[in-house]
Amino acid sequence: MAYLQITVRFLDERYHGLLARDGPPEWPPSPFRLFSAMVAGAAQQNEHENGSAKALCWLQDMCREQPPLIIAPRSRTGNAIVRYGPDNDDKFHSEPESCRSAKPTIPTLMVLESDQEPEVHYLWDIEGLTDMPMDRLRNAARNLTRLGWGIDMAFADAKLATLADIQKLKGIRWHPEPGVWREIGMLRVPTADKEIGEDTLSNLKHCHQTALNRLKHGEARKNVDKPSVFDKVFYTSTERLLGRPHAVFELRHDDGSFCRYPQRKLIHIAGMVRRIAIQQMKHDPPRDVADTRQWVDRYVAGHARDYPGEHRQLSYLPLPSIGRAYADQVVRRVMIAAPVGGDVWLEHLTARLDKWKLEPENADEFGDQGPPTLMRVYRDKVARCYTASANRWSSVTPVILPGHDDRKPAKTRKLIDRALKESGIEQPCSYQWGTHSRFRNSLSAHKYHKDSKTGVKRWQFENVKAYLRGKTWVHLTLTFDEELQIPGPLVIGAGRHCGFGMLAAEGFER
Repeated sequence: MAYLQITVRFLDERYHGLLARDGPPEWPPSPFRLFSAMVAGAAQQNEHENGSAKALCWLQDMCREQPPLIIAPRSRTGNAIVRYGPDNDDKFHSEPESCRSAKPTIPTLMVLESDQEPEVHYLWDIEGLTDMPMDRLRNAARNLTRLGWGIDMAFADAKLATLADIQKLKGIRWHPEPGVWREIGMLRVPTADKEIGEDTLSNLKHCHQTALNRLKHGEARKNVDKPSVFDKVFYTSTERLLGRPHAVFELRHDDGSFCRYPQRKLIHIAGMVRRIAIQQMKHDPPRDVADTRQWVDRYVAGHARDYPGEHRQLSYLPLPSIGRAYADQVVRRVMIAAPVGGDVWLEHLTARLDKWKLEPENADEFGDQGPPTLMRVYRDKVARCYTASANRWSSVTPVILPGHDDRKPAKTRKLIDRALKESGIEQPCSYQWGTHSRFRNSLSAHKYHKDSKTGVKRWQFENVKAYLRGKTWVHLTLTFDEELQIPGPLVIGAGRHCGFGMLAAEGFER
């Protein structure tokens, strides 16, 4: 395979680019920032209307169709420094003290391995392309003098590379995930919209022109336009792993109070939310679904046996209340988690479930107050215990292993390894298992318990599905590398789509 490789080498091991004026730091440097630096370099050489123009237009279209793979050194955020400087304002001379703005400096420090250079590589797969202006791209890259702030001196070059060449490059691989949206991890990418006639290159030229025309003799100072034509793409790596998209709902009664539902019946809540989701999606599916019936049956309902290929489905996860040392573990919230890349479909579903009342099969299921209503929340302290990033995770509800271990530790390990693989956890980790959770008031992993009044053994969890019986139940603690922060939600085992095997990040108890 053939690749276009643009390599930027910094003169220092620091980078000062920010995602916004006050932070947070941007790492790795975005494709938009690389493109802007190349445009600025071409302008310094007066090559905008010459050979560089065609190369920059080609690169802009390439970024829109195929955001590049980025290979960059490991990084850590340096100490922030806030400086105060005068504003460029006409009233500064009369009111000097009131015209000073905070200017934060938040460096990103590159953590280099032995024999590693402070370099960032941008890579595009160009297999089969015949119109690439390689010589002009090389000249445009060599015009680059800075990447980030004006103090981030750098130089660049472009060349053709093979897969073997790329495998030798040192650094963290940052992979673009188009179609995924997150609050953090979004990097700007140059783009072009031919329908409305806007593109990043023209917009950058316009902004530069407004900066040149800002001050004119005898006229008021004019505003400088900021770049506004770009796309955003989520980038994931071992330093910023991609967690499953999710939405959280509170269970609220009509008077606004929380519904308190026992943990041993959590599968009832999962079933009720799943039933409503199926009804809503049959009535109003997403527009881009080709076969609505199959999509609802497979993706929303989770029926996998009748369909070949990779299975992807939604998970309906009641959340026991944790986060405090003596939390009662009562279910007051429910989460819907989608497979990676399912952000759009999840948002379509959750918008139609918000403020929808649950419909239990048993009319007395919720007592005199009646069934609760799903109320979507975006920031919740309890949900954060399940969705944070951490290197140590423990189960709140028992993990149902994909088989029976016959009380043999070696077989238990094999079943745990299999459960981790089936749940999509590929990062190496150590684990411990037992019958009790590390979280206080969690129900144990024993299948039966004895009623204190009648002495009769009963299922701890009511109405457990037949396919989950006859398997080994355990509580797990997973420990990953200290430098590896695994994002939640993490759900493991055969019952991971209905609330069993729910893990929480340790260290959030207050």
